[in-house]
Amino acid sequence: MADMRPAFRGLLVRLKQADSAAFEEASRRYREDLEPAIAAGEVDPISAWLEYGIWLAGRFADGRTLAIDSSGRARPFDPVSRAETGVMIVHVPEDDRAPATLLAMPSAPTAPQRETADLLLR
Repeated sequence: MADMRPAFRGLLVRLKQADSAAFEEASRRYREDLEPAIAAGEVDPISAWLEYGIWLAGRFADGRTLAIDSSGRARPFDPVSRAETGVMIVHVPEDDRAPATLLAMPSAPTAPQRETADLLLR
């Protein structure tokens, strides 16, 4: 999976501009929950980062999180289970006029995944 942290930093910048209270909560969650749990080896780092990203995306819009497999097929993503190798993870808002948020992309996405990302992120 490609490093998802730069995308999450972008979400944090947007959140800071849009809702300072939500940004403070995101910062607190990072400092007090995510960082210590990963450092202590208490959680799978990828799963923990994905859960954080799902929470961040939810600050912008209610929606659902989907896993897009190599063929471009979508299914609900369970953040408790570890992401499978090669899947793309997106948060899709309930409002179909709002763009999706890319949470994780395989390091070598397939053509169907790239096309799905292009379509959903517009």
